[in-house]
Amino acid sequence: MKVYISVDMEGIGGVSHSAPTERGDAGYPTAVALMVGEANAAVDGAFAAGATEVLVNDSHGQMFNLPPEDLDPRATLLQGQKPWSMVAGAGPGAGFAVALFVGYHTRAGHPTGTIAHTYSGAPTLTALNGRPVNEAGINALALGAWGVPVGLVCGDDQLAIETEALFPWAERVVVKTAVGRRAAASVHPSLARGRVRAGAEAAVRRASAGKLELFDPGRPIVLEAEYRHALEADYAALVPGAERYGDRGVRATTDDPIVAYRTFLVGVRLAGLAA
Repeated sequence: MKVYISVDMEGIGGVSHSAPTERGDAGYPTAVALMVGEANAAVDGAFAAGATEVLVNDSHGQMFNLPPEDLDPRATLLQGQKPWSMVAGAGPGAGFAVALFVGYHTRAGHPTGTIAHTYSGAPTLTALNGRPVNEAGINALALGAWGVPVGLVCGDDQLAIETEALFPWAERVVVKTAVGRRAAASVHPSLARGRVRAGAEAAVRRASAGKLELFDPGRPIVLEAEYRHALEADYAALVPGAERYGDRGVRATTDDPIVAYRTFLVGVRLAGLAA
């Protein structure tokens, strides 16, 4: 069984402020070590449940955070700036039976989620079919189209609540309690790793038993993002098929989940170019 693991940093236990998630900050090496710990815990849990192959996609920032030497040698590490970003490597024909999300966080605009955002600092709100959506939901949109169910989401307690509404069949692991945008109460890293390992093992066993579902929000798919200012929205709306709405919003309406994902992703990247 092939298992796909997408690892972000903001949702890792012990990471409670955005500063250490940035390369060059004095706290960055510690945040990376915590990220490695939970990534390895997920890999170990996956193999304990019968995984035959595990791909870890480094999904934070510029996506070259995890030191290869420190990762579980049984896993393959995908790093670098990838066109498909947080779902790179899981595309058509890859054959993954389940996706595990480690270190994930709440959506842009969440009132209490720790380091809440969606893909970048540009969106202030993201929504899918009229409901607020986080990175886990947007990534699951693409993965579902490729036949890969989400089996695990790890992060803070508010992410667990968001995730239950999106895919209730998935395991939800809480490694910290959100106190605010830049504050969290985290369990000890050893406890966090234990929870992630157990969650990964349970998720892979559920996948093996056919107890997971593909994420499908229905048709049409309406994926929206509101931006910090109008120029960001203007840039994002340059993507073919995107349309402006309201003061700072950009919308993609389509029956194709991959088109929706690509329109959103390119829009966020274009918005980041607006001064």
